[in-house]
Amino acid sequence: MATWLSTHGIGAIKDSNSSFAIVADKGSALVKPTDPNALSGWIHFTIPSPPVNNPNLKVVAIDFSSQSANVEAVAVYLANIQKYKEEGLQRGQSFTLSLPSNPQVLYQGKGISVSILVQFDNISSNLRLQSVGIQV
Repeated sequence: MATWLSTHGIGAIKDSNSSFAIVADKGSALVKPTDPNALSGWIHFTIPSPPVNNPNLKVVAIDFSSQSANVEAVAVYLANIQKYKEEGLQRGQSFTLSLPSNPQVLYQGKGISVSILVQFDNISSNLRLQSVGIQV
């Protein structure tokens, strides 16, 4: 049986270099660009710790919908160390990615975060984040 560790879309944290507007809306986060010259940027999520007896991170899931926007990259961090990154995704709706099994991504008690790189087509674009999760 799979165990998922997840956070709601309203847990979205705007990167300090991003000018996006993030608004809680109906249990999700609605993300919109605010500057036509800054249509790309990172959004971060903190993920709860896994059970002590199950530290192997297996899958990352991004649950969202979009209007003229894509998730271009996903990165998984343990503490401040990047353990996984997938780029060039061009995903316009929910997806999952398997994390490497060799070497495994093992939680070691320092915190988990997932970051997504969002690319908007224009100033009228938006992205609605439902949740971000990790399967252990």
